[in-house]
Amino acid sequence: MIQIANPIYDSVFKYMMQNNKVCIILLSALLNRDIIEVEVISNELIRVALKKFAVLRLDFLAKIKNPDGTIETVSIELQKSEKSTEISRFRSYLASLYDTRANDIEVIEYTNRKGKTVKIEKKNPYHIIAIYILGHPLDGIEEPVIYNSPNPVSATGEPIKNATANPFFNNLTHDTLIVQIPRLRKNVKSRVEEFLDIFDQSRTMPKNEHYLLIDDFDDKPEGYTTIVRELARAAADQHTKTAMDIEDEYADDIEDRIELEDIVAEQKEQLAQQNNLIATLIKSMLSKGDTLASISKTLNISETQISELVSK
Repeated sequence: MIQIANPIYDSVFKYMMQNNKVCIILLSALLNRDIIEVEVISNELIRVALKKFAVLRLDFLAKIKNPDGTIETVSIELQKSEKSTEISRFRSYLASLYDTRANDIEVIEYTNRKGKTVKIEKKNPYHIIAIYILGHPLDGIEEPVIYNSPNPVSATGEPIKNATANPFFNNLTHDTLIVQIPRLRKNVKSRVEEFLDIFDQSRTMPKNEHYLLIDDFDDKPEGYTTIVRELARAAADQHTKTAMDIEDEYADDIEDRIELEDIVAEQKEQLAQQNNLIATLIKSMLSKGDTLASISKTLNISETQISELVSK
């Protein structure tokens, strides 16, 4: 049995993915593709005060080997969120990638009408693969791992086999992979779920969610042990321990804010209902001939407040 740092924590996940070998192993397993090289473009943790979300974003350029043996460079955009996050946050970030993502620059030489050799740069956008690792379940979807790839069809509904090989189609669509950590289960058969076993929150140590206990290495895919060992190193890293403590404090602060927001919202709702009842009563009294002065005395509220209530 070995103790590892819990990769559901953003600090631990970043620690793990900074190891290039581990990064290649895990991304290869997730995408079920043979990844040859990976370059980290950016890794940033987005936390917004007074909001209910935090998103870890990791961007990679990866060289992958296609089934036909060709090598392709793709852009892998990984977003990880432990708490339920607004979908618009994911959408806006992915949309920005179509504007800012680096392109493969191809220099083309040609001879113009005057016989002069001219060089121009042609930008070939990388195909985007989006990965979402969620620490919360999606309603109505029980499968822990979901793949969504474009399946082009003709007007008659017939599949178009060669469409994804065309740059126009390939660069205007993207593949999506969604992982629901709470839906992970034991005794799985798929290779990707075997790797995702390192996220299984049923393995957390009693009274300390910072760590998981891994005790079954038999029949695990090649590379699994490499990831576990890296997470074991993260468990012993003092900086990572401190970072997990900070994440806990932030999470507690968010929960406190959410609870306070719920209380305030409930109080506002109760006040609105109370004002509606008073307004109805005032209108009834006015219809019976009562004056503002008499209503003010009876209900112990000012005539200005009465006017405001009945005007709404």
